Amino acid sequence: MLTVLFLIGIVPVVTISWKLIGSNRETLTTAQQQVQVLVATSMAQQLDLHVEGLRTELLRVAQTLGVVVRGQGNIPHQEIRSVLAEVTGERITYIRYSYFQSEAVKSVAHGEFPEYLEPLFEATLRRAAEDHAGGVGNEPTILWEPFLIEGQPPSAALAVAAPIRASGRFRGVLTALVDLQSVWNEVVLGNTTGHLLFALDEEGKVFASTDPDHARPGERIRGSEIVERFLALRGRGARRSTPFEVDRNGEPDRYIGTYEQTRQGWGIFVQARDEDIYWTVREMVRRTRIWELVLLGIAGFAAVFFARTISNPINQLAAASRALAQGDFSKRVRVRSKNEIGELAYTFNRMASEIERHIRYLKAAFEENNELFLGTIRAMAQAIDAKDPYTRGHSVRVNRYSMIISRQLGLADEVLRDIHVSSLLHDVGKIGIDDAILRKTGQLTDDEFEIIKTHTVLGATIMAPIHQMDRIIPGLRYHHERGDGSGYPSGLVGENIPLMARIIAVADTFDAITTNRPYQKRMSFEQGRARINELRGKYLDSGVVEAFNRAYDEGLFRSGDGDDEVEALPAPPLPGGLALGPVAAPAGSAPTSAE
Repeated sequence: MLTVLFLIGIVPVVTISWKLIGSNRETLTTAQQQVQVLVATSMAQQLDLHVEGLRTELLRVAQTLGVVVRGQGNIPHQEIRSVLAEVTGERITYIRYSYFQSEAVKSVAHGEFPEYLEPLFEATLRRAAEDHAGGVGNEPTILWEPFLIEGQPPSAALAVAAPIRASGRFRGVLTALVDLQSVWNEVVLGNTTGHLLFALDEEGKVFASTDPDHARPGERIRGSEIVERFLALRGRGARRSTPFEVDRNGEPDRYIGTYEQTRQGWGIFVQARDEDIYWTVREMVRRTRIWELVLLGIAGFAAVFFARTISNPINQLAAASRALAQGDFSKRVRVRSKNEIGELAYTFNRMASEIERHIRYLKAAFEENNELFLGTIRAMAQAIDAKDPYTRGHSVRVNRYSMIISRQLGLADEVLRDIHVSSLLHDVGKIGIDDAILRKTGQLTDDEFEIIKTHTVLGATIMAPIHQMDRIIPGLRYHHERGDGSGYPSGLVGENIPLMARIIAVADTFDAITTNRPYQKRMSFEQGRARINELRGKYLDSGVVEAFNRAYDEGLFRSGDGDDEVEALPAPPLPGGLALGPVAAPAGSAPTSAE
C-alpha cells in the first residue's frame, strides 16, 4: 500500500519536476543567448556612437583650423593651444597639431602624454601626408587600433587623427589621444548583467575587459572556440551566440558566448559560465528536492495513516479467518468503517455466525451419533460377555490394557479410536459360537478348539458389511496371530501382523493369564508380566511388549482397576479436521465370558 501511494504521489511530482528542469534549462539557454546578443549588440552600437562622436568632434576642430590656416597662412601657437584646450577633457586627454615648416616638423599640443607614444604621433603625421600625396585622403579621419597605456592596471587608449587641408594643400594633422577605457566603462555601466565582457581589436588582442583574470588586456585569448570563430569570420558582419568549452587545467569549463562586431572591426564579447547561468536552475532543483522531501514526508505519513486504515481491518479479517480455520467460531471482526472493508467485515461476521451455528448442530449430531455408536459397542460387548460368566469384564480389561499400550507407543488419536473399538469388540465373533462350547468347564477337544478359533473370522465377517468398521477389522481378525507364524487364522509372521492386532494380542494374553479360568488358576500381575516377557519375540511383538513394560513400570497396570469401566474414547473427527473433544463411554458394562 505504501509503495502504491508512493508511486501515485511522489513519482509524478519527481517526473514533472525533472521535465520542467530540462525544459527550463533549454528555455534558459535560449533566453540567455538572446540576452547576450542584445547586450553585445547594444555595447557595439554604443561604442560605435562614442567613437563616431569623437571622430566628428576631432574632424570639426580640424576643419576649423583648416579654415583659419587658409585665411591667415600661419596661426599663432597661442591661438592653436586655445582651440586645442577646448577639445581636451574627460575623454580626449591629449591633442596635438603637427605641421611641416621649412622641412621641419613642428607641433602644438595640449595635455600630457607618455613619451613612449611619440613614435605614434610621428607615424600619424607621416601616414596622413602619404595618404594626401597618394590621393588616398578621402577618409576624413584616421583611426588607429586600440592600445594600452602603462599603469596599474593598464588602461585602453585610442589614437584618432584628422588631416588639415587648406586650398587643396596638406597643412598638417590633428591627432587626439582618446581615453578608450573611460568610454568602455561608460558602455559597460549600462550593460552590467553579471557577464564577462571584453573587447578585441582586429588582431585578436584584448584591449578592455570586465574581468582581467579571464581576459587580460594586451593578451590574446587562446583556446576559446568563440574567439577563433570571430577571427575567422571577422569583417563579414557576422554575429554569433553559441555554447562552448574552455580547457582549464584539464577540466572543461562550459560557457555560453556571444560576440558582435563594431564598425571598426573590433569584437565585443559577452560570456557567461554555465554554473552562473544555471544558478536559477540549480536553485530550482534544490527547492524542488526540498519540496520533494517535504511531499515525501507528507505522503509517507498519509500513506502510513491510510494504509493502516485499510490494512488493519484486513489484518483483523485475516486473523479472524485463521481463527475460523482453526475451529474458533466465536471470533468476530470489529470494524467501524462504512466502506467496502466494513461491508466485508459485516459479511464475514454473518458468515462466521452461520458457520458457528451449523458447527454446533454438527457437533451435537456427532456427539449423538457417537453415543449411539458407543452404546452399540457396549451392547455387543455385553452380549459377548453374557455368553461366558467365567470371563466377566474381559473385553473391558482388554480395551483398557490396549489403550494404555497404544498411548505408550505415541499413536495418533484416530488410530487410538480404531484400537479402542477393535479391542472392545475383539471377541465379537464368539456370538456365533455354540454356548455349550463356550461354557464348557472341562478341557476342549481338538474339534471344539477349532470351532473356538473361528471366532476371529466370524467377528471380521460380522463387521465387514459396515463400511465404517473397515479399519477395526484387522484387530478382530488377527489378534490371535503369533510372531513365529503359529497363530490363527492366517499364520501371519512378525510385522506382517497388523499393529492393532499385535497390541490387542499382548493385552488379551495378559488378561487371560491374570484371571481365573475353568482350566487354569490366575497368575499375579507380576507373574503375568514375567510370562508376557517370556513370550516376547516368539509369540508377542517385542516393541509392543516394551511399551507394555514402560506402562507397567509407571504403575498404569493395577489389579482390579477398571474391571467394569470402558476406557475413554477419543472423539471422532468432524469434517474439515474439526475436533469435538474426548468422549468417555459410560461405566456399567455387563459381565463377559472368558475366552
